Amino acid sequence: MRFEEWDPIYREILEEFGFSRDEDEAAALLLKGLLSGRGGDLSLEDLDSMIRGRRVLVCGNGPGLALELGAILEEGPMARPGASRDEGLVVIAADGATTPLLAAGVVPDVIVTDLDGLLPDIVAASERGSAVVVHAHGDNVAALLEYVPRLRKVLATTQAAPLEGVYNFGGFTDGDRAVFLARHFGAEEIRLIGFDYDDPAVTPKKKKKLAWARRLVAMALEDQPSPPTSVR
Repeated sequence: MRFEEWDPIYREILEEFGFSRDEDEAAALLLKGLLSGRGGDLSLEDLDSMIRGRRVLVCGNGPGLALELGAILEEGPMARPGASRDEGLVVIAADGATTPLLAAGVVPDVIVTDLDGLLPDIVAASERGSAVVVHAHGDNVAALLEYVPRLRKVLATTQAAPLEGVYNFGGFTDGDRAVFLARHFGAEEIRLIGFDYDDPAVTPKKKKKLAWARRLVAMALEDQPSPPTSVR
């Protein structure tokens, strides 16, 4: 998604949640600085080679994730970091989904995170080879400062205007940003598990975020030739 298309949606989000564009932009600048001059981080080419033409499994952290994941594991192999192109699904974890994936013995290929999941597990997955797409916004500056230096193979994203080395592929929550990421990099098929937009055990603010996730996932997938096989 081009930023010109995203910006009107972003303005709606800013207004509904009372977020500050200035603070989002400052966080993006901070993240850019934290990654400046580092070696071994993730490039656009790296992500393209991992995702383009592949079948992708995007994992949300809804309450049904473990059950759905068990069914997927029975179907066949999943890709692992560094796997060849014919070794099953590429697994993208939306932030907190990293924890149940690791518990099931699955190391995500990519983690899309604004660093509010169980961070020791995200660090552990990074050390085991997961690429980490770290999202900067006005509310996670402290987490950026503490955890980005501990992560390997990082790519930076923002929900504000992109900067050199800080990208905006579209999306708001970790889950829908993961779907936009898979679409941007040319996934052949995107399958969703662990997406529960109607989870009753969430705060009112989280409920609004889930409503946005539902809307944005539908937008990201609206012209996908092969519909996802498991979306809730």
